Amino acid sequence: MLLRLRDDLDLHSSSPTKEGHPCWTIHDPVRDKFFQIEWRVFEVLCRWEKGTAERIAKAVNLETTLEISTQFVQQVEHFLSTHQLCRIENIKSSILANQFIPKSKESWWSWLLHHYLFFRVPIFKSDKFLTHALPYVSFLYSKIVKWLVFLALFLGLFLAAHQWDHFLGQFVDLISVRGAILFGFALLFVKIAHEFGHAFTAKIYGCRVPTMGVAFLVLWPMLYTDTNESWKLSSRRQRLIVASAGVIVELAIAVFATLAWSFLPSGGIKDMAFVIATTTWISSVIINASPFMRFDGYYILSDWWGVPNLHKRSFDLARWWLRRKLFDLDEPPPEEFVGHKKNLLILFAFVVWVYRLVLFLGIAVLVYSFFIKAVGIFLFAIEISWFILRPLSSELKEWWIRRIDIFARTRVWLVLAFLLFIIGVLFVPWRSSISIDAVIEAEPYSIVYVKTGGRLSSFSLSEGDYVERGEMIAKFNNPKQMFKFFQLSSQILVQKELEKLATFDGSLKQQNATIAAKLVRLETEQTALKQEIDSMNIYAPTSGVISEISRGLYTRQWLGKGHRLLAIKGNSGVKVTGYIPEDDISRIHKTGSCTFSLLRKYNKGYLCSLITVGQSAESFLKDKMLASLYGGSILVKANGEKLVPDQSIYKVVARFEGGDLNLKQQALGILKLEADEKSIIERFSHWSLSVIIRESGM
Repeated sequence: MLLRLRDDLDLHSSSPTKEGHPCWTIHDPVRDKFFQIEWRVFEVLCRWEKGTAERIAKAVNLETTLEISTQFVQQVEHFLSTHQLCRIENIKSSILANQFIPKSKESWWSWLLHHYLFFRVPIFKSDKFLTHALPYVSFLYSKIVKWLVFLALFLGLFLAAHQWDHFLGQFVDLISVRGAILFGFALLFVKIAHEFGHAFTAKIYGCRVPTMGVAFLVLWPMLYTDTNESWKLSSRRQRLIVASAGVIVELAIAVFATLAWSFLPSGGIKDMAFVIATTTWISSVIINASPFMRFDGYYILSDWWGVPNLHKRSFDLARWWLRRKLFDLDEPPPEEFVGHKKNLLILFAFVVWVYRLVLFLGIAVLVYSFFIKAVGIFLFAIEISWFILRPLSSELKEWWIRRIDIFARTRVWLVLAFLLFIIGVLFVPWRSSISIDAVIEAEPYSIVYVKTGGRLSSFSLSEGDYVERGEMIAKFNNPKQMFKFFQLSSQILVQKELEKLATFDGSLKQQNATIAAKLVRLETEQTALKQEIDSMNIYAPTSGVISEISRGLYTRQWLGKGHRLLAIKGNSGVKVTGYIPEDDISRIHKTGSCTFSLLRKYNKGYLCSLITVGQSAESFLKDKMLASLYGGSILVKANGEKLVPDQSIYKVVARFEGGDLNLKQQALGILKLEADEKSIIERFSHWSLSVIIRESGM
């Protein structure tokens, strides 16, 4: 005999599927859970009082157009019993209940883990309040309010467009502590309105809203509203409206806030309206509209596609597809879907997995950053284990259960061969060299910049000319300085004439001391100005050949400070400079040979010999071409005019041994150094251990 159903269960008609098949919903009022069933299950439940699977199957086949088997009826019974929808009144039901009860019991460790990752705190029982308040807010669902929202939208956008510069400028004004506080209050207000939007909309359609409160996802608070009874609604459109009501309310508030911003005077209220009109609803919509977590977007998409329990069903389908592609298993899919929906659900599952991997890794890093280092590492490990490693181990267990069937297939050996190849790449120490970005340049190599802005008055050098150290290579002047210099010369000449006349003129003789003092002052000013004018001229910092002259130079041209003028290449040879990470410094052969390849000619390598390897980490990066701020690969941060590396790097210098390299300027390339063999896993383990030791403060 089949198990008897519980008397307190409710059965509600639901909207048909996308294919037009009728559906119903079973409501368990004790646990407030809902289970959607198809037509075949409904017909079985209608004849459940017949008592046995054979009688029910025979009755369904005779009285309807369906064809079911006794095994299908037994599957329905198993579904009902495992979800605690049957009575416990005999030995059979007790055995099934006892099989299910251990699964629902949690150890204290599991309970603590679950409540760290996610838990809810109901704040108040909201149904009675919502029932009393509904008549006062029902006007918000009228057509007049809808048209007012659209009118406010167009008017607000029109007015904001006329003040667009001021609108954009207010973003910068709110990047402050005060702006962060305003954002917090605005976000709280919008989220409360969001949840009441769900609650009142559910009440409009006659659903009960038992609780409202706060949910914590990895200790991050989020408001929630229990609208589970919306599954009782037979209209898919009504369920979609309930699910999207929160986002619609936020958009409506943002519309009126945009309009209010245009009229409000400057102050805190205007700033609050700006925050609501921009950042809060944008961030809220991005979060709530995402179908990859169980937020509003998930339920909207689930109803839109007509696939309740979307995540689990798509995950099951994706795992089935993965086993089929990897091991050529001929298992039937968990369920059939019409058209391209099956492929769409499989793709959706993989997107969700990638999204959650990135999200949970980000959350784990944030948890690690905001907690004590040792506790942060522990919580980081918990999240990675629970959200990433646990699903992987679960799937591996399923593969182990099917191992006999899997190893009977030919494709598994291809998968194993590929897996062994990956293991070999990771664990076998096959890399015997290290490649780093490097700069090649003549030694010595100096780039000449304009020291102060001025007008080029003399420049006659050309490419290939040789200059000696200290030789003037460019002369600059500034008309204002020259005018002042000639003015001072004239004043000095006048003072000298007055000094001569003072020996004959009695009246001037009394001013002789004043004239002498003024003459000294003017001569001092002229000397300082002459030095300033002379400092504008550029002298060769080293002996060498002129190269890389800036294009378009001509006399009487104005050049600003820092303008690159030319380069001087010495004749002591060519050197290659690179920087190697701390993890690899112990691997390289200090006396080994190396090769350098230009980026534009990567396949052609030039022989070099290693000269020096830094004994200590570089505090600043001198070769700007290698810095990330200038397009290089070494991550740096600007500290004034100096570039500070993000990690410890050691300078490596090699001598170019010759070749047909026609070097006219500095050039980027790849320096390949001989090194001890080391596997990828070994390098990763050393890096991980160093991070743990550094961050935990050991």
